[in-house]
Amino acid sequence: MTQSPAMSASTLQEAVKPYLNTWGPYRLTRDEISQTAIWRFCEVAEDGNPAYWDRKFAKKSRFGRLIAPPQSIFAMTFAPWWTPDYLAKQVAEDAAKLNPPATETAGPSAHHLSDQYGYTVATVVGQEVEYVAPFGPGDGRLKMRSMTTDVSPEKQTRPGKGVFITNVTEYRTEREDRLVARSMMILLKYNPDSPRGD
Repeated sequence: MTQSPAMSASTLQEAVKPYLNTWGPYRLTRDEISQTAIWRFCEVAEDGNPAYWDRKFAKKSRFGRLIAPPQSIFAMTFAPWWTPDYLAKQVAEDAAKLNPPATETAGPSAHHLSDQYGYTVATVVGQEVEYVAPFGPGDGRLKMRSMTTDVSPEKQTRPGKGVFITNVTEYRTEREDRLVARSMMILLKYNPDSPRGD
């Protein structure tokens, strides 16, 4: 069996180098941003800001409409617990239309490759988020795309030998393609079978 160029590399850092700083394909949320979803988030957060609850108040605000709390972007983009197959297929087809063919056939992700190199457990070690613009009902679904910007050399960490992977994700509205948020996340992916550090 012929090895791929990625798997013939001696380290994950070498394997992912051709795929760094390249946007992956867009993904779409199943559901549109709705007033109900906003209220459910605010209930959990106990956030009574009338810009999130009261349409009349929100219309007179500088936003001119009801908006979602900026930090709800992650709750809004979590994968749902269950979706019927036909609907999941439709969402995937809608997302595919957003991507040029070259994006759909791009190389493997850093996360896929890291699993092949034995770094199978992931934990978030840092995140920064920039909220760029408001979003809310009327913006349709949210679409996201990500890219890996850096993979560290292997390091000995407390849970085991691993690498630090830096990813950037941007969040846009389905309608008008407005950039509403951008995040930078650093993941530690480690080999649970390797010796633990002190």
